[in-house]
Amino acid sequence: MTNNIAIAAEWLMAASVGIMLGCVYFGGLWLTIRQVPHSRQPGLAMLASLLVRLALVALGLYLLADGHWQRYAAALAGLLIARWWWIRRIAPREAGR
Repeated sequence: MTNNIAIAAEWLMAASVGIMLGCVYFGGLWLTIRQVPHSRQPGLAMLASLLVRLALVALGLYLLADGHWQRYAAALAGLLIARWWWIRRIAPREAGR
């Protein structure tokens, strides 16, 4: 029983870190897209943002997983939850809602 609780806590922790990494990734993307129209070199800004965001997420997943595929899976679920949240947050609102 205790082992099952420890496994569930580990997966919950990995999913939480995945949500945080997803918020960093998609939040950084949102900020970049907002700044591109004001940038003198928008292509370079997008490329630099992509590389920084990918590096942060890859490093976070590497440190989190420590070779355990279950942690990767839980973190991926967290990333998808963060993606869903960001899409809902920045989606244009309908007039009746």
